[in-house]
Amino acid sequence: MFGLSGKLIEWFRHYLEQRSQRVSVHGILSDIQFLLSGVPQGSVLGTLVFTKHTHPLGIISPQYGIKYHLYADDTQLYISLDPDKELVPLFP
Repeated sequence: MFGLSGKLIEWFRHYLEQRSQRVSVHGILSDIQFLLSGVPQGSVLGTLVFTKHTHPLGIISPQYGIKYHLYADDTQLYISLDPDKELVPLFP
């Protein structure tokens, strides 16, 4: 969909794998925890990765009558219901 392949995919994989974090509270450090997902908050690539993962919403959601709103690191889905109509499952 975005034309990424080869060395560029490997570069992204290397950037996202084996990340860790720790927390300091009143000068006391926690143990290091390895992260299973996510990108560093405020990173340059964070916006690109978010866009890559949420782009399909703009393609798929209109097919089911679902409206959406994306902002920064937040996604909201909206479904309008008519109280006079019988509910029909979106995914039978």
